[in-house]
Amino acid sequence: MKILDLSAGHRHIWFNTKHPLVTFLDRRPEVKPDIVCDTRHLPAEVGSGFDLIVFDPPHENCGPNGNMARNYGHSTRADIYDTIEGSAKEAYRVGKATTLMAFKWNDCGISLKKVIPLLEASGWEPLFGHGFPKPGRHKSETTWVMLMRRADELAGGGE
Repeated sequence: MKILDLSAGHRHIWFNTKHPLVTFLDRRPEVKPDIVCDTRHLPAEVGSGFDLIVFDPPHENCGPNGNMARNYGHSTRADIYDTIEGSAKEAYRVGKATTLMAFKWNDCGISLKKVIPLLEASGWEPLFGHGFPKPGRHKSETTWVMLMRRADELAGGGE
């Protein structure tokens, strides 16, 4: 099995932060990923044929000088949308026909309902997850969604 983590960061979601089946990517060299790259344009050294792709993209624009920016980097809303769409297309390209994607999202700034169509347009079909957060709640919620790579090759490429 081959696993690709598109947004490794500090690997907070991983029980084994050095799991041998995972290729860890991040655009920030200071978090020491296996490969430093922009996941909207994966270099050849990333390879292909991944069975599982993990994607925890930037999800909030907290301003360039806040604690969140220090820990996770700063992204504008436009950057966030572009990162999701471009990275999902690249994930489609390097995945197998049977690839699954575990997608993590926190709806504090942008709702999950606005993000799912970006993934769908890039060739990914949502299967299951926590669902959409309920209206009227007072705090943000983190959601995991499992998607599968569609066979119709909307995004092109892949095995």
